[in-house]
Amino acid sequence: MLAEGMSGRPSPERILCLGKAALPLAEAAASLWPGVPGMLYGTVPRRPAPSCFEARWGDHPFPTPGNLRRTAAVERWVEGTRGPLLACVSGGGSALLVHPRPPWTLEMKAAVTKDLWARGALIADINAVRKRLSEVKGGGLRAMAGPWPVTTALWSDVGRRDELLVSSGPTLTWRTRRTAEEVVARYQLKLPAPLPEEAPAARHPEDAHFLMADGIALRREVTESLRPDGFGVTEVACGEGEPARSVAARLVELAGQPRRRPHTLIGSGEPRVDVAGTPGVGGRCSHLAAEVALAFSSTRVSSRWAFCALATDGVDGCAGGGAWADERNVPDARSLNEAVARFDTGSLWRRNGSLLLRKPTGNNLRDLWVLAVWP
Repeated sequence: MLAEGMSGRPSPERILCLGKAALPLAEAAASLWPGVPGMLYGTVPRRPAPSCFEARWGDHPFPTPGNLRRTAAVERWVEGTRGPLLACVSGGGSALLVHPRPPWTLEMKAAVTKDLWARGALIADINAVRKRLSEVKGGGLRAMAGPWPVTTALWSDVGRRDELLVSSGPTLTWRTRRTAEEVVARYQLKLPAPLPEEAPAARHPEDAHFLMADGIALRREVTESLRPDGFGVTEVACGEGEPARSVAARLVELAGQPRRRPHTLIGSGEPRVDVAGTPGVGGRCSHLAAEVALAFSSTRVSSRWAFCALATDGVDGCAGGGAWADERNVPDARSLNEAVARFDTGSLWRRNGSLLLRKPTGNNLRDLWVLAVWP
């Protein structure tokens, strides 16, 4: 995917790999352009970085003072190297790359970001504010790369048509759907300081970007792998910001359709979970699994069923890496309702023995759900 996307583009003389998938992306780049110097800034190393890469490992999901220092190291590397730059960008970089624009501080910015998450803000809205408060997001890092072309390869954890938002687009110039002012008004935020002015955009005539993979590509890969085994397969899309309960209802409605052979519904995306009060332990995947189990409990479906929701980065909120259930291994409706109401579905699935192990995967292509039904 990387070699195909770089066909016809300037050969890189320096390589930056950023985000949760930074390490495998760096390994792929080093195999294609051996000896080209690189900078890798990722999360949770599982093996050494390629020898030609300088490596930094940061904190996630919220920015820390350590990430400030590591971002400064990335900025020095970008400013101090020369030649065409290949930037391989994956999800997670928004928390890794942090350089607040004065008068904003890291603490102020983190507080506003947490407030937006708690209010159920869409990622596009969160990134509109992040971009405005940052010296490196929204093309800020590209401005430090000098007069050479920058090619950005995207390993996307956001929806189609939103690829430029991956890691808040540090090497790309992009417009937000809403201005930061509109987001502040929409979510009734109380800001500790005025919003800074928009930063000027930087661009070279040969700058380009391309998509290597995203959640839809993963969904289709899983779909094609099931067809030879005799499964009927239906791909299920999730609208950006669609509530988890709505996604679950659609999945169970599709599962109830008459079928003569085993059938699988494959979906990808990040359903919205509006957290209120003091939440318990859980994440989007464990919550969606509970909503699917609840929908089955109130629907007459004669088929056998099994459902699994997987966080492709291996980290589902503050719980495990996802959850699974089937018609024989599912909590009762009362327990499900209570866990959903308290946003404590991770605890529920742990007690049930069906919480998936929490372990970073080195990948990040949105959540993946699989619902299988048998006549």
